[in-house]
Formats: sequence, C-alpha cells, structure tokens
Amino acid sequence: MREKDSSLETNLTYGIKDGAFYSMMVGAGESYLIPFALFLKASSAQVGYIVSVPQLAGAFFQILSVYLLSSLHTRKQLILTGVGLQAVAWIPLLCLPLLIPGEAVLFLILGASLYFIFGNLASPPWNSMMGDLVPYGQRGNYFGRRTRVMSLSAFTGLCLAGFILNYYQQTSNPAAGFVLIFILAALFRGVSFLFLKKMDEPPLDSFREKFYLTEFYRQFKKSNFFRFVIYSSLISFSVQVSAPFFAVYMLHDLHFSYLQYMSVSGTAVLSQYLTYLYWGNFSDRFGNRMVLKITGLLLPALPILWLFTTNFYFILMIQVFSGFVWAGFSLSVAIFIFDAVSPEKRAPCIAVYSTLNGLGIFFGALTGGLFASLFPSSIMLFHTTYHLTSNLMFLFLISGTLRLLVYLTFLPGIQEVREVEAFSFRRAFYKNLWSMASPK
Repeated sequence: MREKDSSLETNLTYGIKDGAFYSMMVGAGESYLIPFALFLKASSAQVGYIVSVPQLAGAFFQILSVYLLSSLHTRKQLILTGVGLQAVAWIPLLCLPLLIPGEAVLFLILGASLYFIFGNLASPPWNSMMGDLVPYGQRGNYFGRRTRVMSLSAFTGLCLAGFILNYYQQTSNPAAGFVLIFILAALFRGVSFLFLKKMDEPPLDSFREKFYLTEFYRQFKKSNFFRFVIYSSLISFSVQVSAPFFAVYMLHDLHFSYLQYMSVSGTAVLSQYLTYLYWGNFSDRFGNRMVLKITGLLLPALPILWLFTTNFYFILMIQVFSGFVWAGFSLSVAIFIFDAVSPEKRAPCIAVYSTLNGLGIFFGALTGGLFASLFPSSIMLFHTTYHLTSNLMFLFLISGTLRLLVYLTFLPGIQEVREVEAFSFRRAFYKNLWSMASPK
C-alpha cells in the first residue's frame, strides 16, 4: 500500500511540475500574443480574429482527440504528441510574421492556430488521466495547490518576458525581445513535456466504443452537466467581447509601457496565486456551485470598473480583485467537470465542453472586434459632448451587462453534484474565513 501511495504522490508531483512549466510558457509567450500582434500593426478587428480563430480551431481538435483516443487506447501517447508539437509550434508562430511582414497578421493567425490545435489535442486525454489519478475527495485541494503553483509560475514567466521586452524596447529593437521570449516559451513547454513523460498512466478501459456527438447530445441534452456547459460557454462569449481588447486599450489608448502592461497582467495572476488554495478548500467544503454562485455574481463588475479610471495604480487594484474572482470561478469550473461526469465519459465530455466554449470565445472575440470600430469616441448627453478615452469602453460595458444576464438566466438551473456542507455567509466570512484558507 505504501508503494502505491508513493507512486501516486510521485505522479501528482510530476503533474504539478508539468503545470508549472506549462504556465511559464503561457506567461512568457501566450500572454504576449496580442502585444506581438499590435507590434505587427494589427487593428482592433484583426486582434479579434487573432484571438477567436485559433481558439475555435483548437477546440474542434479536442473532438478529434477523443476519436483518436478511442482507437489508440492510450492517453499518454496522445498527450506527449500534442505537447511536443505545441512546443515546436512557436517556431512558425514567431518566424513567419517577421519574415513575411506584408502578411504578418495572417501568418500570426495561422501560427497561433497550430499552437492551440496541438495544445487542445493533448487536453482531453490529460484531463481523463488526471481525473483517474487524483482521489475523489482531494480534487479541490490538489487542483487548488497545482493551480496556485501554476499562477506563481505564470507570474514568473510574465515578469521575465515583460522585463525582456522593456529592455529591447528601450534599445529600439522590440522584435528581438519577442524572438527571445517566444524561444523561452518553447523551451518551457519542452520541460513540461519531460515531466509528463515521467508520469505513469493508470489502466484505461474507458474507450472501447467510438464517440459520436449525436449520441452525446441525446444522452446529455437534459442533464445538469449540459446546463453547466451552456452557462460556461455563454460566460466565455460575454467575457471575450471585451477580454482581448484590454491589451489594446492599455498599450494604444492609455500608452502603457510593456513594463506597465506586465504589471497589470501580473497583478491579476499574483492575486490568483494567493487565493487559489482558499477557493480549493472552499470548494471541497461547500461545493463548486456555491463558488460559481459567488464568483459569477462578481464577474460582471470586472470590466465595468475599468470605466471609472485610467490611473495605473487604480487599475492595479482592480486587477487584485479580478484575480480573486477568476481564481474561484476557473477552479470551480475545472473541478465541476471532474465531479459531474463518470470516468469513462470524462474525455468526451471535456471535449464537448471545450468545443462549445471555443465557439463562445470565437463569437465573443469576433463580435468585440467587429463592434470595436463601430462605436464613437465621444457621446452627447444633454447638449454636452463627452470625449471618451477610448471607444473600447463600450465593449467593457456590454461585456459586463452580458455576464450579468447570463448569470441570472442560467446559473439557477445548475445543481451541486455531490453532498456538501450547507453554506452560511456569516460563518464563512466572519468565523471560519482564515481556517478555510489555511492548508489542510
């Protein structure tokens, strides 16, 4: 028994280390795709395409991943293939836009699409494998700890890349800065690959039958899980109406430096790091639906707060709050999937979830990109003209409103899937707040 426990602990440790280096790749590379697009002179509408098209392409490849999994009957092989190719994808993503500047945006979209396709190819088998590895009652705590490490790692990668870009911006050679940070991103994913390779795959008996979307819809269309997927997808749509354009707003309209952009992005990541474990223990105790209920109600405020200030330091305070909210929301979404579906259906369910969320991201970012150029930069009220800092502020308002409407319409239909302790606001926030936040 001790040998089995030791093997499990080793695998879970490798899972955390894989997540750490994956997050360093995201922080140093993926977080700077939009600044790279702006460096390549992309318009707001093109930024929408750069965010939406690759995400949609990647999401559909999760469906292909499940089909391949039903034929291969091995998860690890598919995980390593996707992760290895994702590391290599940084090369065309970086080189083609710089070598062919006349079609830079097009090649950036193609390169980013390859990056997300390969990453999403590995996602369903990885989620299936981790769902089998992590004990049922420990998922909130483990994924809280893992995501906490990932947040700190993403923060490290984000800061490292920010300092590099700031240095090369001062030397009037920002292209060299992007070359260096994307090479680092590829290397970080390579290290992640090595830790995944060391993990032992649990026996797999769940994919003897082919997966069909029509059969999935027939089985799940009235289920609690399907209602959850619809809610999450519509939240993704609402968020992406504005999310890609905060970078445009900061770098173009507020004229922030790369160092300031790094600070704003990093503050949210650091705030997530400090609160993930709290939300993980909260989830184990009170359930994922309660976390969704609390954080979902706060999500609409996040873009609205940006309407009231252009001050760098106030924006940092907004990001502290944003990190706290997103830590709880994203963690509860991830754990809900593990709890709501049986192991044999986990990979196809995650693939469908990711595909529908990819559609939400695609249409949300596309809508934001199309509307960004249509809104005026000033408004007239009572015969007085008010000049806005940016017409993108309309997107922030629309996004916040949509988040609230989705929350009020769809969250009440989602039920908790396991027995949990009854929640009391007074007890949670006055009596037991610190005890729940402490590691167990």
